[in-house]
Amino acid sequence: MDPSKRQLLQEALAKALAHNSFIALSTTKGERVFLQPDFTCYENHVEGTNREGEIISLTYEDISSVGVGQ
Repeated sequence: MDPSKRQLLQEALAKALAHNSFIALSTTKGERVFLQPDFTCYENHVEGTNREGEIISLTYEDISSVGVGQ
């Protein structure tokens, strides 16, 4: 598990819950994914539900930045 990315996800989770918003993930492919605060961190990846209600899975290597978004 990538401890730095997990820490960023935990910090974003606290902010997202406080503001009733999504966790915004930028990927190394230039995509932006909005994750609901129901995600689970696994050894090599994170899984959760996106803004549209679809289950997604991203490896920590695929995540370039973590924030909070609408």
